[in-house]
Amino acid sequence: MELTNKEELRNEILQSWLRDAWVYPLQGPDNQTYLRLTPGGRLKMRRRIGELEEALGVKGDDLAREEEAGTLPAERDKLELAMMVQAYTFERRFMESQGAALGTPAVALGE
Repeated sequence: MELTNKEELRNEILQSWLRDAWVYPLQGPDNQTYLRLTPGGRLKMRRRIGELEEALGVKGDDLAREEEAGTLPAERDKLELAMMVQAYTFERRFMESQGAALGTPAVALGE
């Protein structure tokens, strides 16, 4: 079954990340559920970002900006790459805000 709705694609991608243990749900202070990357998920995501960027011939941070602007087409690989960049960047920013010293990022999505 081919999914063409971006929301359906996004949900399918998040479910695959949950099944593969790349993310885990966390209850936030405002009673909302957030997805955090597992340590192994961060490593796998770094590798997969590079693979997808090479295969698609586009930078993930460019796709993430398109997704934020609402102009990214409903293509699974491009949407997944954009989501990975957003999740990876958010996770790094969160960890750094908690005082963690991290190495060089795989991608860097600007403020």
